[in-house]
Amino acid sequence: MATLEADPQAAADAYAFTAFQVAQQAVGAYQDDALALLGRTAEAEAEARRAYRSEQGRPWFQHNPAGADAVVAATKAADTARERVAEYLLAARLEQLRERSAARTGKPASWTERLPALAARPLDGDASGAVIA
Repeated sequence: MATLEADPQAAADAYAFTAFQVAQQAVGAYQDDALALLGRTAEAEAEARRAYRSEQGRPWFQHNPAGADAVVAATKAADTARERVAEYLLAARLEQLRERSAARTGKPASWTERLPALAARPLDGDASGAVIA
């Protein structure tokens, strides 16, 4: 603690690093919550049911589709399918948000469009003197 008090830059760096870590944890928690919610959507549940039935219909489980091995394998397949749909839905939603954000802000002007306006601006301070080439 004394080191941070003695060096203000070290303190600022430590606080920035801590804030970055907290932000990363928040993003991870938000993503986990979003995936959990999306895993309970109708699309995810429908895909999980299809995967469950499909796994129980495999040739090695046809003789006993309600047996313990078949149920375990079918449950695992359903969970995997549910997670995959949730991940797809989250990716699709994030892409929609990116597109909406890009449409709202518009595409930045090219440098050839921006340079004349920048060149016309007056220079600040002592730099406005003659330029020696």
